[in-house]
Amino acid sequence: MDRGRMSAETVEKLRRAAGKYKYAVAVGLLGVLLMLLPSGGSRSPRAAPDAPEGRADVRAEMEAALSAFDGVGRLRLVLTGDAESGRWTGALVVCEGGDGAAVRLRLTQALTALTGLPSDKIAIVRGRP
Repeated sequence: MDRGRMSAETVEKLRRAAGKYKYAVAVGLLGVLLMLLPSGGSRSPRAAPDAPEGRADVRAEMEAALSAFDGVGRLRLVLTGDAESGRWTGALVVCEGGDGAAVRLRLTQALTALTGLPSDKIAIVRGRP
């Protein structure tokens, strides 16, 4: 009987402590949950297709989409990839509107979304594609 009473006292003490520290426990559990989720800060880059014809198809599709932006004009896109990791490593865009800051920003944002490349791996220049 003594043992049963100690158990009831222990449970009551734990219940009071849980009430007292409920916010700290909730924040701790939330932190653990956030650490288990995939990070949103860094996007995983899109895998580069292995076959040369696959790369050409992807590049052509991206060129068509990017050249439709206002102010871009004719466009040429060059993508480089690492065969071992299957990821894009860099991008070069040569376009008629490449000297405009707004055009460069929109193209950089689009390429970052499409390839997962950071903006420092994307170069956009004005030229004749």
